[in-house]
Amino acid sequence: INRDIWNRYRDNQPNWYYEVIEPGFKYNMPDLMAAIGIHQLKKAERLQKRRQAIARRYDEAFMNLPLKRPYVADTEDLHAWHLYVIQLDLERISISRDEFIEKMAEKGIGTSVHFIPLHLHPYWRNRYGLSPGDFPVALDCYQRAVSLPIYSKMTEDHVEHVRAGNRRGEK
Repeated sequence: INRDIWNRYRDNQPNWYYEVIEPGFKYNMPDLMAAIGIHQLKKAERLQKRRQAIARRYDEAFMNLPLKRPYVADTEDLHAWHLYVIQLDLERISISRDEFIEKMAEKGIGTSVHFIPLHLHPYWRNRYGLSPGDFPVALDCYQRAVSLPIYSKMTEDHVEHVRAGNRRGEK
């Protein structure tokens, strides 16, 4: 990846874009991180329930907006809610996804895009001679996708700020 992850989220600027320029490597977790992770597992259910509650609050707030909310997992499945990805209905709004991200940043709401399709990254594009139109469904989903903040330590004020920021979005 051509940008360090920490440099992609600085100064409340929407610098989410990155490119994969060559294949990466798998790195195993160090023992110290595993030791911390074991203790984090004790909190996993509580943290998931908090993210699930935030997702429900978002679902309520965004129900009648020109966007698609995330797919809901089957009742037998447990959704991690590690991401809350919406898809903007670009035919019903007058701004692009990137402009939406900029407007959210102006309101102090950090968003991102998960994920950039592989065929758009230089490595795969150049190695296999791919163009953006080769995978039209992936491209369309990507151009509409925005990941909203969702994490277990979000305060109620922050959740409401995200909910209100989306409701007041310009058309």
